[in-house]
Amino acid sequence: MPEDKEIGIVDPSKIEGGSKKDKMRIICFSGDMDKAFAVLTLASTAASIGFDVAIFFTFWGLSLVRKKRELKSKNLLQKMMSLAMPKGLNSLKLSKMNMAGLGPAFMKMLIKQTKSPTLEDLFQSAKEAGVKFYACSTSCSILGIKKEELIDEVSEIVGATTFLTEAKEAKISLFI
Repeated sequence: MPEDKEIGIVDPSKIEGGSKKDKMRIICFSGDMDKAFAVLTLASTAASIGFDVAIFFTFWGLSLVRKKRELKSKNLLQKMMSLAMPKGLNSLKLSKMNMAGLGPAFMKMLIKQTKSPTLEDLFQSAKEAGVKFYACSTSCSILGIKKEELIDEVSEIVGATTFLTEAKEAKISLFI
């Protein structure tokens, strides 16, 4: 499979893949750096070969699409959760080998040394390929997260019913 190692995107003309009618739906539950790589790599690659891709960010996965912390109008527990949760792609920890916070720095060094795409590169590729980004309304409600705390690319805050209705028609559904 020919791949551009510089940005990690497959040349869609060189492989068989999905068509626009084929859907891929991903539930992003994790806020871990390594799992974020999996979510964004699969989403951007699938979109680049013609799949209609959407990611549903729920609970800790919302860390990937948070742009700021807002503490106003949150109760004490929501404020504590907001301060504890990572905010954005650059603040994620590793699920394993976090090494007292050094793991993500080591991973970023490896990415740079191997000229692999960063999380920001993968997110940009996914965005440019037309991946849709949704936030879970229940998770946002529980955690006290408002739309203005999320990056602009999150088009909507939707419920599980909305997402599952789309996912039941998907050729590929993933939970990461």
